[in-house]
Amino acid sequence: MTGKKMIKKITSIIGKVLVLLLTISLVTMLFLNISTLWSVDRMKRGEQIKTGYFSVIIGSGSMEPAISVNDLLLIKGGVNYQPDDIITYLSSKGSLITHRIREITQSGYIPQGDANNIPDGEISTQQVLGKVFYVLPAAGVIIYGLLSPAGIIILICALILFLLIQSMRRDKNENTTKENTACITKTEAECDAGRSPNGEEPDSQ
Repeated sequence: MTGKKMIKKITSIIGKVLVLLLTISLVTMLFLNISTLWSVDRMKRGEQIKTGYFSVIIGSGSMEPAISVNDLLLIKGGVNYQPDDIITYLSSKGSLITHRIREITQSGYIPQGDANNIPDGEISTQQVLGKVFYVLPAAGVIIYGLLSPAGIIILICALILFLLIQSMRRDKNENTTKENTACITKTEAECDAGRSPNGEEPDSQ
């Protein structure tokens, strides 16, 4: 295999891997967002979240420096919460807040933002969505960018371009295979034409 063909093959593999990773990431984020919205709706009806995985993007600096604005949080519901755990809960105003548990009470928890001077006040166990188990710094910027009108257009154009390139490469490979097959067939026909019926080479006289 020549160097040029090797580069083309490596480029094609890298492109496929990137598209696969992007697809998996988008599907995962879509699943987490749907799960979060559905669970919040259930919590507003008074149901307690006992299990599940969710995601939120931080919109304030109340948890600095541990968590910053536009960080993407991955959350797991239904765990045993302990003091110093960072949890996401539904406030009385219907918004999601991510703060650290400062105290556990008989009926719930008292959370507080790391950058805040006073606690939030007691919340019930039914208000807790889950515990933060992973933080993706500034990933919210990427998510917002991809979900913006310009980001969606860029994704669609990139996907169309990738599919066109793959289609052109496939057509080129098919044409090359046909040409090689035609050359082999032609060569065999020429050889057969130069042989006598009994398979011997004809006399040159």
